[in-house]
Amino acid sequence: MFKLILVYEISFIVFWNLLYHSNSGVENWFEERILTAIFTILSTMALGFALIYVIYITAKIAGVLDKVKKIKDPRRDLN
Repeated sequence: MFKLILVYEISFIVFWNLLYHSNSGVENWFEERILTAIFTILSTMALGFALIYVIYITAKIAGVLDKVKKIKDPRRDLN
C-alpha cells in the first residue's frame, strides 16, 4: 500500500508540474490565489486517492485480486 501511495503522489506532482509549466496561465492563478491553489491540489489528490481506493475495494470484493495473485510469474520459469 505504501508503494501505491508513493506512485500516486509522484503522479500528481508530475501532473501539477505539467499544468503549472504549460502556457495556460496557471502560474498567475498560483501567484494570486495560493491558498485556493493549495486546497485545489490537496482536494484533487484526495479525490484521486478515494477513486483508487474504491477501485481496489471493488476488485477485492469481486475476487479479481485473488485471480491476479494466482497468476504465476513467468520470470521464475526461465530457469
